[in-house]
Amino acid sequence: MNSDQSKISALPAEKKLRLHSIDILRGLAALSVAFYHIWGHDGSYAFPSNGLVPTTADPTLFTYLISPLRWGYLGVSLFLVLSGFCIHLPYARKKYTLGSYEFKGPAFFTRRIWRLYPAYIVAVLGTALVLKTLSSVPSLNVADHFPIPGAWDVISHLTMLHGFFENQFYSIASIFWSLSLEFQLYLAYPLFLLAFRKFGLGRSVAALILLSLAWRYFAIYFLGGGLISVAAEGPYASMGCLPARMAEWLAGAFVAEIFVKNYIAKNSNQKFSGKRPLYIILSILFFAAAIVTTLSQPAWIITDPLFGLSFAFLIAAVILPNIRSDSGKEPKAIAGAFIKLGIISYSFYLIHSQFGWVTTFFVPAETGSVLPTLLRIASLLVSIIPIYYFFKWFEKPFLAPPKPESKLYPIYSGLGKLLGVR
Repeated sequence: MNSDQSKISALPAEKKLRLHSIDILRGLAALSVAFYHIWGHDGSYAFPSNGLVPTTADPTLFTYLISPLRWGYLGVSLFLVLSGFCIHLPYARKKYTLGSYEFKGPAFFTRRIWRLYPAYIVAVLGTALVLKTLSSVPSLNVADHFPIPGAWDVISHLTMLHGFFENQFYSIASIFWSLSLEFQLYLAYPLFLLAFRKFGLGRSVAALILLSLAWRYFAIYFLGGGLISVAAEGPYASMGCLPARMAEWLAGAFVAEIFVKNYIAKNSNQKFSGKRPLYIILSILFFAAAIVTTLSQPAWIITDPLFGLSFAFLIAAVILPNIRSDSGKEPKAIAGAFIKLGIISYSFYLIHSQFGWVTTFFVPAETGSVLPTLLRIASLLVSIIPIYYFFKWFEKPFLAPPKPESKLYPIYSGLGKLLGVR
């Protein structure tokens, strides 16, 4: 048996490589973003801050309790790192089993569009339709709370171009900007792989991160870009696009390749490096440093990349020291709940804030008031039921390519032919 064959035997079938720890992190990321949106209706913050969120004068105990939710928006950064990890993982496996990434662009883009676009289309059109319909009810004063989408808002979102236009960046639903960014990263992935092949993974990732830092400097000082969820005002598009945020995604891709390399070492009796305490310490240190940088505009250049490194070490801490796909044991109740939330996290991310809007019409935002926050949390918990059905109807059928006998197969096949799949 040659070395490549031994590596192949060391890896499980791809369908068995679903990592519960990654699903748990997805669930945590989705929940953190949701709680950030809940916090935003109160908006009080007890610790040193600047820009969008000033420090609250005379904070109450309630203010201290909800202040950590202010950082829930970092779930987006965690999602970016997880995306880089999950997208690169199968190609890293091919590199260590077949000797090459074996990337086929048309097939890759067909799978990505099939996986993500149907639920996204429903979320965009459904949200726009609901806002337009509710705006015709004068008593709700919808326009006082949300911008009513126009034709270009819808068109730019359906074409994933809204992330490039300031007026559309936060329109329809504010969280949709990150889907435009995700699509940009998919488009850039073949170029990332080309760099990995030509220059090596480590050097390529380091160079691309430096390029990202250079762009962030240019965006802040020459385009007036504001740090998303920190700066008091925009423009935000220049800080929410591919060159500004690719460091986080690349950090996840780097961990994916290290994961595969260490899996082979674990299963071939080679030296295996898994130092969980060290990874946790580094994750905490980078996280703390990133929070400190938010207090100074010149330091915003490195804020998002530092958060990305923090989450990359977090992923390393949960998967590298104990490499396995599934122990065969049923997860504990709390872990199981987060795994289930992680599985539906994309649907949860797409429409959770829209369900929160219902509360907005009937529960006024009052800074430092406990009851409105509790009602919003209750609304979030109840919304998980319709979100599950959204997942079941609009996401689950597209999780994997359809079988030839499926009614959806002609559509999938046609999409593939359109993108050049042979």
